[in-house]
Amino acid sequence: MTTKKTKAKAPAQAKAVSETAQSVTAKTTKLPVKAKAAVVPAAPVAVAKPAAPVAPKIRLEISKPGAQSVAVAGSFNSWQPEQANVTGNGGWVKELAISPGRYEYMLVVDGQWMADPNAKEFAPNPFGGQNSVLVV
Repeated sequence: MTTKKTKAKAPAQAKAVSETAQSVTAKTTKLPVKAKAAVVPAAPVAVAKPAAPVAPKIRLEISKPGAQSVAVAGSFNSWQPEQANVTGNGGWVKELAISPGRYEYMLVVDGQWMADPNAKEFAPNPFGGQNSVLVV
């Protein structure tokens, strides 16, 4: 008979446990959920920059037979002489990549500053001489 009582109590105990579990589940699911809002910084967005306009290449050709060095300096390079390349037979060439505008320049031949004899325009400089003018 002890066995029967155990069997009889087992379904009742199981039912009580099941009801308790349901009430706990019901209570926990009915609890309000408190969510914390977190501010997350947005990832940086890459902005494509428009391509810089390509400066046109200007080619200065100078004929100075016997010169050991020829450079070009002007308002386009802060008056810092830039070496020209030898082309042969006394010829020198310097390519410049400069934006459109009006520039003054001079040649530096073997250390002596002089105007470009091939220039189409000249402008007086503060040293009493003439600068060559280049319009791009």
